[in-house]
Amino acid sequence: MVLPWGCGRPSLTSHARGLLTSLVTLLLLRLGSAQLRVEGPGHSVTATVGQDVVLPCHLYPQRDARTLEVRWIRGEFSETVHHYRNGEDLYGEQMGAYVGRTELARDGLSAGSLDLRIVDLRPSDDGQYVCTVEGAGAYDEAIVELKVSATGADPHLSLGGYEAGGVRVLCRSAGWYPLPQLLWRDARGQHLPSVSQTHSQDQEGLFEIEGAVIVTGSVEGPLSCVVRSSRLQQEQESSLHIAAPFFHNAQPWKVALAPVLVLLAVSIGLGVYLFRKKAAQSRELEKQAAELAWRRFLLPQNRVKVTLDPHTAHPQLVLSQDNRSVRRETQKQQVPDTPERFDYWCCVLGHEEFREGRHCWLVEGEGAWLKYSWWAVGVARASVKRKGEIDMSPGEGIWAVEYDEGQLTSLTSPPTPLSLSPVPTRIWVCLDCTQGQVSFISADNGVEIFTFTAASFNGESIRPWFLLETSGIQLCLRDSTL
Repeated sequence: MVLPWGCGRPSLTSHARGLLTSLVTLLLLRLGSAQLRVEGPGHSVTATVGQDVVLPCHLYPQRDARTLEVRWIRGEFSETVHHYRNGEDLYGEQMGAYVGRTELARDGLSAGSLDLRIVDLRPSDDGQYVCTVEGAGAYDEAIVELKVSATGADPHLSLGGYEAGGVRVLCRSAGWYPLPQLLWRDARGQHLPSVSQTHSQDQEGLFEIEGAVIVTGSVEGPLSCVVRSSRLQQEQESSLHIAAPFFHNAQPWKVALAPVLVLLAVSIGLGVYLFRKKAAQSRELEKQAAELAWRRFLLPQNRVKVTLDPHTAHPQLVLSQDNRSVRRETQKQQVPDTPERFDYWCCVLGHEEFREGRHCWLVEGEGAWLKYSWWAVGVARASVKRKGEIDMSPGEGIWAVEYDEGQLTSLTSPPTPLSLSPVPTRIWVCLDCTQGQVSFISADNGVEIFTFTAASFNGESIRPWFLLETSGIQLCLRDSTL
């Protein structure tokens, strides 16, 4: 007997429904156990010097990131730009160049957004950033390319004199990033070849470019200098019209007389220059002699030999065998976490303690990345706070000067920027316990950098104090005589 369809055995629809249920269940299980996946924007991010920028990064699929560890790293230096873990921002490993300039967008973490805001952009911020996420044994990362730009000033045109049968025209423009192009155009829009082109960078990393062209009488109409940023697709242009008499109306006697006048002007100028140079050299020698005498008076003959105390060194600081130099590593060392050890800022104290008299020691920063480094030297009370974040100021018992990417600052409250050129990287630290003064002197030329007066030592012992927040350099204690 043939049974009717659907009686006594499952239908095709039931099979299909069961298979679909199994597939959905398997998919959900796979999604539930999936590893972390981090995605960037898929394109470079462009921003302008001085502005703020947000570097986008998110988890896919979307999930709560508040309990994960998020770290933004500079790809070129493999150093930490911003560190977040379990609801807390951690600044112990942050690059000095980014202190006070980064923020993780907290309001988006619950939705898987890991966006990083960087404020007051600098040319040095240009480059690759790596967004990393770690949690529950899983890890992933994404790369974000930041392209920083700056549009410079309008080109400045000037005449440089007669040369090669024409007139030399100079063009200069500053304030650009990255390095722009400099082009010459005639009135018909045709490009003219440069005879020279140079560029330089200022302390902020912005470029100045200068070019020259020889213009002959065959060039009609105005001459234009164009400085163009290929990154921003922007350009600045200035024009100059050279009158025909410069080329055609010069009489033969004027042409013959011109070299004589030029030689006469050069001779007069050279004489004035040599006279002024000799006078300037004489003043400089007198100044140097006075400064040398002042240094010998200020720096006593009994300079002290200072060593570093390894028991106070932050776990990321590595001291030399003779305890006379220190460098910073990216990984923490396996050292005991004692009450006397710094655990937040990368600080270390000197082993010696002073209660009376005057004492001086020489500190030198050295290394290939010194220009872009962050460090500080000075003195601190023996009881200075070691744990957690420290207010590096006299109120906390610290008297110091700080070097941060070429800028020297006294750590007063609030800090005071210091204008010195060139910025010294060899510094005498002079402690006068009797007068309650801490002075800092350039070891290069004897110029006084800064002096803390009426320092409140409260009758405590005072110890040398050092901060080093940049890898790739080291601070060294030197034995030096004048």
